Amino acid sequence: MFMVRVAEIREDWGSWPIDGAEEKETSTWVYFSNPVVAKSFAKAFSSKVEKAVWEVDLSYQQEWTAKAVGTKWWLAPASDREAPAGRFRLEMSPGLVFGTGEHETTCGCLEMMELVDFAGKRVFDLGTGTGILSEAAQKLGATLAIGCDLEWDAAVMAQQRGVTAYQGPSFALPDAQFDVLLVNVPGYVHLDLAPEYGRLLQVGGTLILSGYYSWQAERIEEALPGFAKQSQILRGDGWVAAIFSHAASTASSD
Repeated sequence: MFMVRVAEIREDWGSWPIDGAEEKETSTWVYFSNPVVAKSFAKAFSSKVEKAVWEVDLSYQQEWTAKAVGTKWWLAPASDREAPAGRFRLEMSPGLVFGTGEHETTCGCLEMMELVDFAGKRVFDLGTGTGILSEAAQKLGATLAIGCDLEWDAAVMAQQRGVTAYQGPSFALPDAQFDVLLVNVPGYVHLDLAPEYGRLLQVGGTLILSGYYSWQAERIEEALPGFAKQSQILRGDGWVAAIFSHAASTASSD
């Protein structure tokens, strides 16, 4: 866990995906499981990121029940082994690593993935979490799914799903272009990662993006020159999941 000390007492943190907060006498200690989010949060509040040990109550995960998502998916806890006919089973992974299967952005990405032809495609999953989206891509016919995450636990969990995953940033991967890029990361982190999308995705490729709210969409889309939005859905409290195409170069020659 990671902690950021904010020099104010505050209960409402807006759209920041915090994992918890403790009010102290003159400050608030805000907790995160994702170091990238923690770093962005610390910068916004003129603070720094610290390592923290904080017990999170995950007992609610024991009460998970299977649910249908879109037309192709069946998200289920380990105890529920069977999926209805015509649906792919994806196991809900308990713990703090993002990608348990319950979040609206994960479900939104899965719905968007139904609109993409994955047969024979090479896929990169930036911020893979548990690897649930990469596993879904393989079930849809992808021949290769590579994921990266800054969390060691995430890379391990993704590998357990049969995903080729590594701990580290996307730019640790040598120049390689993929057919489909999956990116479900928090909000304005997309602004920092946008240059990587063009590097990793071949011209004509597909970008599936989520992790941000509708009120953040315009700013994020402005950071994606060369990408054209093809489709979008809203889930829950306004979480966006969208498909973009990597447009061909318009550079002219003499």
